[in-house]
Amino acid sequence: MVKYFFSFIILVLISLTLPAQTTKTGVLVIGNTAASVAASLQSARSGAKTILLTQTPAISANFTTEDIRYLEKIQNHYIRKIRKKPGAKDSTIAFDFNMNKDQYLKLIRSINDTTKNLTVTLNTALEKIEKKGKGWEVKLKNGQKIKADVVVDATENLFIASILRIDANKTMLTPTATANPFDTKLYRSTVATAYSGNATSQSVSLISIGALLPAGVENFIIVPKSTNMVKPINMSAGQAAGTIASYCAFFKTTTKDINVRAVQTELFVFDAELIPLSDIKISDPNFQAFQRMALSGLLKPVITKSGNQNVIKFDTAGTVSSEELRAPMREFYSRSQLWFADNKKDVMTIEDAISLLMFTAPRGNELIKEIEDGWKESFKFDSKFDLKRQITRKEFTVLADQYLLPFKTNVDFAGNLLS
Repeated sequence: MVKYFFSFIILVLISLTLPAQTTKTGVLVIGNTAASVAASLQSARSGAKTILLTQTPAISANFTTEDIRYLEKIQNHYIRKIRKKPGAKDSTIAFDFNMNKDQYLKLIRSINDTTKNLTVTLNTALEKIEKKGKGWEVKLKNGQKIKADVVVDATENLFIASILRIDANKTMLTPTATANPFDTKLYRSTVATAYSGNATSQSVSLISIGALLPAGVENFIIVPKSTNMVKPINMSAGQAAGTIASYCAFFKTTTKDINVRAVQTELFVFDAELIPLSDIKISDPNFQAFQRMALSGLLKPVITKSGNQNVIKFDTAGTVSSEELRAPMREFYSRSQLWFADNKKDVMTIEDAISLLMFTAPRGNELIKEIEDGWKESFKFDSKFDLKRQITRKEFTVLADQYLLPFKTNVDFAGNLLS
């Protein structure tokens, strides 16, 4: 008996001297919000080992109408993934917008449980967080430690930033409410959507990537808070935060060296709508071409009034003039100015547009036949191919996206083109 007793004492002493368990992860998302749900899911789906940490016993986030629309996209993407598995039945689970909060949370748990790379840690209080090299070390009150390459603060009031004395108002680029977000180049680095104004007069706002990155601190990402002027859509901003974090963790880089176009492209893979175009449905076969064109600025959308809101519209049926294209084409392709010097067109035809593509790409006359052959099958146009007909903004967008690839030109956080 004595022998066993002393053996027990020795085991206890050994256990007391053992170091606390340390878990290593690529991304640590902290918070119990719609944004934290979106950030952790997106980070994991983008390939980074991810932990969602919350001090509450269950995920109990509140969802706005806009958040629920993003939740529908997540579910739809999840269903398509399930369908691709061998033996999966082609059954559609209709999204019910009349679900109550408990049903939404149950849906989220079901997605969480089947998302590779994601660990949800509930009811665990944080004791200390500090910078360690390029990453972070978090000590929990239960004695455990988490070492993370990147931390995402998706708490309600950016609590983690406050205890670290990080000024969340001083980011690399602060979101601003403007009547026309395309008046500056910031729209090119858009990663999320917000609204500005009030219930009687509301406008769509765009959140650039720099707004999620506090100045002077690496690999710490925030989900911007709502202000009197700008109200981010939580799950949109959270999805962007998760994508940025996973990029840094996956490529072993830091937030100051982010490739903006790579982050935006990853968001497109998961059905994100970065520029909310009121006249383009996500089911449109050229949906992403319009998104890429809007983000490039080669052909800009327009701001128009719809009820009490200012909305962004691409005006797909509108026409294109050479004067409208001259300045943006010069920014991307200086050689194109030789074409514009000889071609002043108030309204461009399909023939004019193909001529510009051939000159700029550059391509030979075979491009005419290639475009004609792919007019309905590849480009999904309902219109008739007629070289002498005026080209629509929709047709020009799809062709320019295919042959000029303006979105491939990377940009910095401020939206300036990088060579």
